[in-house]
Amino acid sequence: MNITKRLYTYPVLSEERDDYIDSIFDAEVQYKMNGVNNLLFNFDIEMDNKDLQSMILEGEAEYVIHIECANTSFRTAIHDISNHVSKEIPIGRINGRIEIIVLMVTKKDVHHFRNSNWDDDYEGISFELSKGSILAYKNIPAIDIVKNYEELNSASSIFKVYKRLTNESKPMEVDLSPAQIGIGLGLQEYEIYSRFCDKEEFQPILNSMIVFPALVYVFEELKQDNGIDNYSGRNWYISLARAYEKRGVGLENELLNTDKTSIQLAQEAMELPLKAALRKFVDLFENSEEEEDT
Repeated sequence: MNITKRLYTYPVLSEERDDYIDSIFDAEVQYKMNGVNNLLFNFDIEMDNKDLQSMILEGEAEYVIHIECANTSFRTAIHDISNHVSKEIPIGRINGRIEIIVLMVTKKDVHHFRNSNWDDDYEGISFELSKGSILAYKNIPAIDIVKNYEELNSASSIFKVYKRLTNESKPMEVDLSPAQIGIGLGLQEYEIYSRFCDKEEFQPILNSMIVFPALVYVFEELKQDNGIDNYSGRNWYISLARAYEKRGVGLENELLNTDKTSIQLAQEAMELPLKAALRKFVDLFENSEEEEDT
């Protein structure tokens, strides 16, 4: 997505070009977790060219920040006239390599475009620019967003699904005493689970059916009096706390937050598992119906 070796019929301000003298267009980006589900980007744009600054003030131009994640096909464009821009993105929408470019573009057609800081090669020349023309750009080095909390979305890390030694139909049970959170299924349920648990396309559905209710129970137990003290030494609690820490959030603070129920905490921790499961239902069954129709 970055601009490389692109030719323009008019001068463009960039550290990669020599069309301007004594002018700077630069941008810095910082990012951090904002809560448990959102990544907050903060952009600081530096642009000291007075003629270009006047174009922004007069409504002829604006800053555009383009963010794209090829792994998830996520892309968004931020339009602003401020040098300080913030954008919050759901962490579930991005994963891996993020490419960002900061631009200054025209908001409308510009006639007789000139600039007092152009290189001498452009002396006495003016240009006609159409709406959306790039006036300046900064390629931001690619950012790798590594999700270090996949243990919250997997039944194979802090959770262990096991078969209950009974042929009778019994409810699912949750055991918090081992190093991993135990999820016990009846014989028939476990046999069905074991057939599909390794198939990636069924993970969101199984997570919402099995892991999500178990995690609700976990949070319910932790919210009880002495709940944190009772389980803080368990390996699963330590892993859970570390996962929250990597998001910039304290697990204990979340548990003590009376405004959040255990159901809300579990949904946030697993990045809205019901939504992911229902989307997967659409993918699986609508696509199969379309194939049958054809």
